[in-house]
Amino acid sequence: MSPNAEIETTLQHLTELCCDAIKNGGEFNHERAEQLTANLSTNGWSRHSEGQPPLSNILKDRIRTECPEPAIHRGAAIDGVVGEVQSLYERASRYEDKAPGDTDQAMSPRTMT
Repeated sequence: MSPNAEIETTLQHLTELCCDAIKNGGEFNHERAEQLTANLSTNGWSRHSEGQPPLSNILKDRIRTECPEPAIHRGAAIDGVVGEVQSLYERASRYEDKAPGDTDQAMSPRTMT
């Protein structure tokens, strides 16, 4: 599967996950969303989406198209779900961008003697 096809499939799965979450009684599958956003990052979403709106906007448009009935009445729920997906993607992207051996540990301050 080509990277573009892989990205499209992942976006479709994210859309379905979001649609499921905004339905009455629906739940957001956080673990699955983490997997999908990591997949987007690994497959170069940032490179393929240059010049396009953020992931959250793309998902909102897809949700409104794929599941229009709950989307009409659940604008705040959509915002919450796509905001969470965007955060997960940003976290996955930061992780992918780190070079091997990089750490977040601060260096200890030098003492004056």
